[in-house]
Amino acid sequence: MPPRGLGARCRPYLAAVLGLVCLIQAIFIAERLYLSDDLAAAFGAASPGCGGSEARPARIVDGATAVGNATASPSPRPGVTGVNELDTLNNELQSRNSEIEALKRSRNNELDILNSEIDALKRDATEKQEAHAEAVKEYAASIDTLNSELESSNSNLEGGGTAGWRPAGSDGWREQWAHAYSSLGVRSTGPDDGLVLSGADSLRDETLAGLASMERRYEEADALPDFRARGLGWVEDRLGMVLAVVVVGGSGKDAAPRPDGDGGRVSVYVVDVVGNRTRCGPGDGGPATHPPLTMWVRASPAADASGAASGPSGSGEASAEMFAGTALPHEFGNGDPRCAWRYDFEPRTAGAYSVHVKLLTYNGFADFDPERCNANVQGLRRVPGVDGDGIEPLEEANRRRVAELAIRNNWTHTRGVSGFKMYSPNDACCEACTRARGCRAWTTPGSRHYDNCQLFFDRVEDDLDFADGRTGHYLGRGRSYTFTKQTFGYVERRRRLQERRLAVAPDDIKKPWGPDMFKNAAHGTSRSESTAYFLGCGWSSLMSFESPCHDPSDDMVHGSGARVDVGSPPPPGPVPPGEEKSEEAERRPCTLEDERVSNSFAGRWVQYPFPDDETCSALVQDRKTKADFRDFRAEYLDDEPPLCWHRDDISRHANTCVEPGCQWVLNHRWKSSLRKQERWYGRWEQYGCNVMDVSTADLQKCVDERRISKIEVRGASIAEILDGYMIQRTHGIKFVKDKNNTLTAILDTLSLPHLLWHNSVAKQRSLFEDSSQFPPVPPTVEHYWVSGFYLTSEREPHTYVDRSLQFSRLAEDILGERGYRPINVLGPTAAFAYDTDGQADGLHISGPPAKVAVQKFFHHLCRDVLA
Repeated sequence: MPPRGLGARCRPYLAAVLGLVCLIQAIFIAERLYLSDDLAAAFGAASPGCGGSEARPARIVDGATAVGNATASPSPRPGVTGVNELDTLNNELQSRNSEIEALKRSRNNELDILNSEIDALKRDATEKQEAHAEAVKEYAASIDTLNSELESSNSNLEGGGTAGWRPAGSDGWREQWAHAYSSLGVRSTGPDDGLVLSGADSLRDETLAGLASMERRYEEADALPDFRARGLGWVEDRLGMVLAVVVVGGSGKDAAPRPDGDGGRVSVYVVDVVGNRTRCGPGDGGPATHPPLTMWVRASPAADASGAASGPSGSGEASAEMFAGTALPHEFGNGDPRCAWRYDFEPRTAGAYSVHVKLLTYNGFADFDPERCNANVQGLRRVPGVDGDGIEPLEEANRRRVAELAIRNNWTHTRGVSGFKMYSPNDACCEACTRARGCRAWTTPGSRHYDNCQLFFDRVEDDLDFADGRTGHYLGRGRSYTFTKQTFGYVERRRRLQERRLAVAPDDIKKPWGPDMFKNAAHGTSRSESTAYFLGCGWSSLMSFESPCHDPSDDMVHGSGARVDVGSPPPPGPVPPGEEKSEEAERRPCTLEDERVSNSFAGRWVQYPFPDDETCSALVQDRKTKADFRDFRAEYLDDEPPLCWHRDDISRHANTCVEPGCQWVLNHRWKSSLRKQERWYGRWEQYGCNVMDVSTADLQKCVDERRISKIEVRGASIAEILDGYMIQRTHGIKFVKDKNNTLTAILDTLSLPHLLWHNSVAKQRSLFEDSSQFPPVPPTVEHYWVSGFYLTSEREPHTYVDRSLQFSRLAEDILGERGYRPINVLGPTAAFAYDTDGQADGLHISGPPAKVAVQKFFHHLCRDVLA
């Protein structure tokens, strides 16, 4: 056999080497199958000689069979395939490591950013904490300042310095009203505590039941916010007090007689029958404090069977006097902490009296700083992006303005305010926001049609005035009552409420609304200061439409209408007209000292039998003399005795609307029995002095001897009322025409309601002190100024009876030194404040009280000549 060549000899070894290579490839293939497909792919396909791609199982991707690409690629050279695959795997691993490192760097950057944001938030929180701590320090400092001012004011009081201008609050309220009664020596304590407390306890259940019934009436109309906005509901919600009237003195089922009679003195107490939230007792040995709550009280002739007040006919149980004023704080001597107020009157004519008490204000002496409103007037005339003329484009632009303001400041809740007779929207909307708990800012007009204001809150939960305290839900402004479509279910109720409506629905009434409303569009902030609240059901620029009393008696304290009998019936038979005289008629003539504010309530109304037709002409409307203020004025003839001038028909007053829109609230008013008196004759009589009547002949004598060249009446709308009566009385008077050595007499109201409306106490004091505004009165002039009226409304913001008293006292202190002479009508106007107020606005009081101002003017002007 021929010897084999080298190739033949080496073939077995080559086969062994090839087998080893195939084994290595098999191992790689096994690893590829064992590891993930992604990792195996890095090795590439196996060579065909060793099974290659045929041995690799198919892979399913998205429902399709994916086959390796070994058959599509050129076969690698034998012996280098494994090395290439290792290189590829290393490259892939390095790439993955690079991606992981990049991801780590990215995450680290994000963590750095997040840590920076956390550090910024921590710094912001620290700054806010420091700012809050600083604000707390400032607040504490302001409290210390107020306490210092209070101590200084107390020192002034004790040392006899100028008092009365302390920061408003309980003590300031007490001092102001006590000063108005100081000439009467009113006591803050009394011997009636046992009678009063037992009477209050006996009235507790029925008083609570009456308030609960009133609340249900509002709730059934979906109007709980109205209940809490004013009247008895406000007092219960804010102060936790439920008030009742207790009468001590006199006799009758509604009164608790004193054992000793006390000379006929009658005391009207207003007592909190609950006493578990607001306490007025002395506490830990300190002085008693009372909430600054102003309440009007009147004791007037009791109504007869027909519902009209009984006149002094000389027979039957009839009262011939009328008393009115403000209840003052009363302290129980036995330490009982319940709050109580008292009003005393002492009739000098026997008869039956009816007592009524109505809420007026809370914190009425609170001053205000208009600069804190931060009013910013913008005005809307052109509307970007809205076509067309008229009011609709302006309203759309205003809605956008309101929404943008809320979004920019993150105020997530707003609501509107529908005002009534808002002559100064900026002042009114700022006041509305200051009163509304939680309000941050305001705009005018509001975003909804007929909304004069829009109020802004951080959250809906902050709008506490519209929150249901029982459930925490927002109650909203929707109501289920109307004004023009009311019906009454019973004939008796319809008769009793004739011409009366129980509520005013804002959207049910057409109001003056036009493009001019948007010319002075503005926004501002809450004043964030203590403010006054009008609680009565009378005319209110902020609440007559927005939060009406559903019944005009919802501000009347439970127990009002109580009847008290004093003394025995008067002797039969009328007193001849012109001969009637009370004991005051025999006393000295009143002087200017009797006109001081401290004597405001030193008198009462005395009613006499109505003069017959032989004494006076018929009682008709005066159409012969001019009067700018439209209201009833009885005709007075020059040759009639002056007593005829005092006659009146109370039922014909305050029935006319001078301004548009007031007809909607004219009948939504409390009507007392006094309004039914068509033949009324009475006069205001001071205690201890006499205000004389002046006939036409007497007045002519006064003009001649004092050489009066003219009489001027100055002021605004109140002056128009007085001027109408002045024209009547001077109709036939011939003034001195020679201007040499003559006298000018001036009766000036100072436009006082407008001063209350616009000016803070500090500003008004500076105006009174400005000699260019109020120069000294020259010798050729007698300048009389008329005090503020007893206001029972909120005709405009800040126009309250409390400030009327306060500004009158300020004028007395400052203007008196320059020769200005006072005419005080605060007391006389109180009795008629709900009955002869023009337009039922609680401010323009005409009729008998306005005549008192003119009568007093003539008395002081002519006293030295005619006395």
